[in-house]
Amino acid sequence: MTVRAVVLPATALLVPGAGGATGALQPLRDAVLAALAEAATTTPRRWAVLADAAVTRRDARRASLAAAGVADRWVPALPPAPAGPSDAVAGVAASVALWAVAAVAGPGALADTRVVETGPGASPADVVAAADVLVGADLLVVASPGPHGPAGPASAVLADLARRGGWSPRTATVRVDAPHLPPVYEVTSWSTPAAAGDGAAAHAD
Repeated sequence: MTVRAVVLPATALLVPGAGGATGALQPLRDAVLAALAEAATTTPRRWAVLADAAVTRRDARRASLAAAGVADRWVPALPPAPAGPSDAVAGVAASVALWAVAAVAGPGALADTRVVETGPGASPADVVAAADVLVGADLLVVASPGPHGPAGPASAVLADLARRGGWSPRTATVRVDAPHLPPVYEVTSWSTPAAAGDGAAAHAD
């Protein structure tokens, strides 16, 4: 099996330093990074990020948690923005995913990482267009703002990609002991047989 996508709960508190000294989400952080590290052993270099956001946009690759009320200077774990034509700031969910990519693959991986953010007004045509952009990625990181997977247009994009590639999900649950946080989070890996994955990549070309 080849892992093609990992869905992570993209709470800002997942990024080290964003929640102060609390370590309540350390088990979730470990589970997310372990899932991505495992996936990275079966996929080469082309990463992509899919996230729901306030607006639909592509390739905003500067990570920031400022929209969640966390100043960037307080979070040194956030990766630096890669050089490129866009200096637009990614939404919070996409920024958490960018941190995860950099934590597993190194900040250099962000230079070639596609970022697709889907806004609440995304149409069926927007969903197909987003899937068309992402289908050629080796490994997709789907940033869910909730604890149990995406619920907005990103969910439809993921479903389209899973249908095209024959992906099947495997979900791990992580329990968190903190009164102010959800008690259970989910990290889901979507996999496909290597032959089917090769076919999806060929379709993208």
